[in-house]
Amino acid sequence: MKMLMFCAVLVLMCAPAYVYSDNNRLLVNMTLVRNASLLGAYCLDGSLPAYHLHRGFGAGLNNWLLQFEGGGWCNDLNSCLDRAKTRRGSTRYMNKWEVFSGILSNNASLNPDFYNWNRVKIRYCDGASFAGDAKFDNGTSLLYFRGQRIWKSVVLDLLPKGLRHAKKALLSGCSAGGLAVFLHCDNFTSYLPNNASIKCLSDAGFFLDVRDIMLNHTSRTFYEDLISLQGVEQNLDKNCTMSLYYPTQCFFPQHAMRYIRTPLFVLNSAYDVYQFHHAFVPPSADPHGHWNHCKLNPAACSPAQIDTLQVRLFRT
Repeated sequence: MKMLMFCAVLVLMCAPAYVYSDNNRLLVNMTLVRNASLLGAYCLDGSLPAYHLHRGFGAGLNNWLLQFEGGGWCNDLNSCLDRAKTRRGSTRYMNKWEVFSGILSNNASLNPDFYNWNRVKIRYCDGASFAGDAKFDNGTSLLYFRGQRIWKSVVLDLLPKGLRHAKKALLSGCSAGGLAVFLHCDNFTSYLPNNASIKCLSDAGFFLDVRDIMLNHTSRTFYEDLISLQGVEQNLDKNCTMSLYYPTQCFFPQHAMRYIRTPLFVLNSAYDVYQFHHAFVPPSADPHGHWNHCKLNPAACSPAQIDTLQVRLFRT
């Protein structure tokens, strides 16, 4: 679960490109953020952040959909150092062409609401749901925890490309990207016209501050380590942090969402697989593997196990 320095001196920037493969998949080229270094916005390994943009057309010409990429987190130095050597921590290891499907598709029959909007996939390379602002440098290893600056650099790069004239806008994301939606939903509105219609959508990003089956706060401990390492607390909603005894709890949507003013849609399974395996029944809470069959196949859960899960869920 837990999950070098690279200096870009020359960045090739070109207009967002796209091609269609033989099976009609829409492939969209990567755009490196040209001015990210001016903000100190770097991926974990120091590479420049990036996004993929497919232009809108027709009635969707002035509408924008931004999607945060997901991909878990790193909450200690070892996991972040490992992550920095992968596509989750560096644009150097990412595919330069991404398939746009689902909510990013340009197929009107598959994506009737957004197919002709300007659609953006924001690549994830910081390991803290685009929320950190810190740096680690011990003379041997260097890590940039600059998710907050990455988010800002991407938005500023998109504004002159038409985002500043948006009539409608949707900020979306899945998993760790879905959590980023909660953290940046209101901030997104500050960049757009006052008369724009702006909404947010979190898909599978409602991670719970809940006790596991051994009554331990496993998830809270994990995220507290992440928040401390990556300098996240300073970027959490101030109204939320001032209202709670433990300000770091504002990283959890259940505490943060009451302070979000922008219309927000939440899509989440009650028994989300990640949370079932890591929040409700983490390995540390089941050292003898009594829950293994239940975790592999919920239909195999005993009545007692189902009751235990229900208690964990509805006490949240």
